[in-house]
Amino acid sequence: MNIALFASDYYPSVGGVQEVVRQTARALRSAGDNPLVFSNRWPKSLPASEMLDGVAVRRHVFRVPGESTKQRIGTIIAGPWTLGQICRQLRKHQSQVIHIHCVSSNAYYAVRAARRLGLPLVLTIHGELSMDATGLFKRSEFARNNLAEAIRQADVITACSQNALSEAETFYGSALGARARVVYSGVRVADFEQGVPYKHPRPYVLGIGRLAPQKGFDVLLRSFAQRADIHGNHDLILAGEGPDQAMLVALAAELGVTNRVKFFGPANREQAVQLFSGATVVATPSRQEAMGIVNLEAMASGVALVSTRVGGIPEIVIDGKTGLLVEPGSSDQLADALARLLADPALRASLADAGRARAAEFDWSRINEQFRGIYSSLLKTPISVSPLGAPLPIGATS
Repeated sequence: MNIALFASDYYPSVGGVQEVVRQTARALRSAGDNPLVFSNRWPKSLPASEMLDGVAVRRHVFRVPGESTKQRIGTIIAGPWTLGQICRQLRKHQSQVIHIHCVSSNAYYAVRAARRLGLPLVLTIHGELSMDATGLFKRSEFARNNLAEAIRQADVITACSQNALSEAETFYGSALGARARVVYSGVRVADFEQGVPYKHPRPYVLGIGRLAPQKGFDVLLRSFAQRADIHGNHDLILAGEGPDQAMLVALAAELGVTNRVKFFGPANREQAVQLFSGATVVATPSRQEAMGIVNLEAMASGVALVSTRVGGIPEIVIDGKTGLLVEPGSSDQLADALARLLADPALRASLADAGRARAAEFDWSRINEQFRGIYSSLLKTPISVSPLGAPLPIGATS
């Protein structure tokens, strides 16, 4: 099958959506299918075309109407040309299905390309609303219309968790019915099973992810400082980058734990595997999370995990069995959970063993078969084309 994956963002940028699309593309290729990835060309210094992991990637400047007159005029002028380029690449690829991952400017073009070429359309929801750190969907009518249009046009809708699906239905104003189902994001278990531990002078607790408000690393810092006496010889490593980095560095100094906290910076795949492998405990203190692939990665690594009871996380992490769950934003609860894990090697081992078995249920080999089943069923069923909603600068046909 020839599958076109439209990602809201892609490598070299890193994050949950990027990893899902990358692993989906890799799994499709391994199964003998022919994936093609489309993504936004930002920054513009990125190549318009390249091969990553043996998969072709095509990048375009996805101009959308947005909020300003300049954005609207830019879309009117350049949008039809961009859509034409995308359609030519889809025809050359002989794409049979278009699959949108996370609604952003990518969806605006993917929907129109699918309708122009008469291709079935799959939409995967990644918690766009709850993970909207910049408030885009609250302030932008275009962003809301773009998401609603993608939901309305999709032949099949999947969500990375039941929580994300329920959120999408609330936004859309009605149940999505038989079109919708949960397909969890996955983890390539083999990548994490034989990791070489990261070499750090002292044992450490690991926090890894984007340093942004919704990830809650300020809560982790406060909890670590609260029980520094019990944490004993453990340090805290924070791996990642993002808008909260300067604040977190200042907070560590304010709390008097600068000498116990290492800001690792962004971690590539190999470094992340090493960091997981060497950690005593992994903490994912999210305030908001559609699912949280990092939880699967920690469990696949065989490391004890403490996370938060929010979003789709409780669908993945079974409290008291595959990890410990605390309330989001509670440094007291997180401090107690960390102290409990660091003081109890038997509990850590029990959680780690059960977590590893749980992660195997989400291996990409299993997840990809669900997506391939969706693609196959669409190729056997005539698609039902809905007219595009409110008039926008780029029509469905030309």
